[in-house]
Amino acid sequence: MYKPKSLKGKFCALTIAGVILFSPKFVQADLGDTVLHLGIEHEDVKVLQEHLIDLGYLELEELSTYFCEETHNALVKFQEAQGLEGDGSFGPETYKALVNVVSKYEPLVYTRPLKEGMSGEDVRLLQERLKVLGFLVIEECTDYYGSMTKKAVADFQREYGLKVDGMAGPETIKTINLALKNIIDSPLLQSSRGGSLASSLGKNIAETARKYAGSRYRYGANGPDAFDCSGFVQFIYGQFGIELPRSSSDQASVGTKVSKDELQVGDIVVFSNTYRSGPSHTG
Repeated sequence: MYKPKSLKGKFCALTIAGVILFSPKFVQADLGDTVLHLGIEHEDVKVLQEHLIDLGYLELEELSTYFCEETHNALVKFQEAQGLEGDGSFGPETYKALVNVVSKYEPLVYTRPLKEGMSGEDVRLLQERLKVLGFLVIEECTDYYGSMTKKAVADFQREYGLKVDGMAGPETIKTINLALKNIIDSPLLQSSRGGSLASSLGKNIAETARKYAGSRYRYGANGPDAFDCSGFVQFIYGQFGIELPRSSSDQASVGTKVSKDELQVGDIVVFSNTYRSGPSHTG
């Protein structure tokens, strides 16, 4: 059986931590030039299937040029995880989402040592990886290597036993790539909530949330200086590349419900019938 080498990406709200994991494989340039849908035969279908397998949404005996029902169902799950309409059709918007997911987790290519004060596309790529690994809390990645990036690199170096200088040299870049690969390839992960990465991600989400303890409350705000409840949840999950709807009621409409006994660190809890009927508060 052709099985995924990474775990199934769970995009869950309500009472389960959202987890999306990726295989660092670039989306082929020719994929996306044809709208793919149930029943079509096209070479691009095999490419799409391979990505869905790597992302953990699909299991097939072998790749095929035929867009089968299994591929359709897997694509629907991917679309819903990315906040898209789950119509099972691979068009421009879904292609854009796939590129966004996969390209962020390509291994870094070392071209020069990076340090505070430098700028460039390689700085932004470094920030994206540090953000995924939970060392950089930033709303939008930039191309400037500032004090926050330096601290994130230093924290990563300290965690992985490297020389702590806040500079991203060849050894640091190599170790970042290994850290990402270990996350993706670990046989312990599987697709369950009990996997080691799900637990690690949940802890990172909780730790990031604690850094904003004491922030001002303002209705309609979603950070980084003030929040309302659902805006805070959306902002924190966004730091890990997980897109959630904006309102409490919308956050309650996606994901998988679990019992209180199954709650884990990093899960989202939606409260109903507080100041109004129905889902009205998240945390």
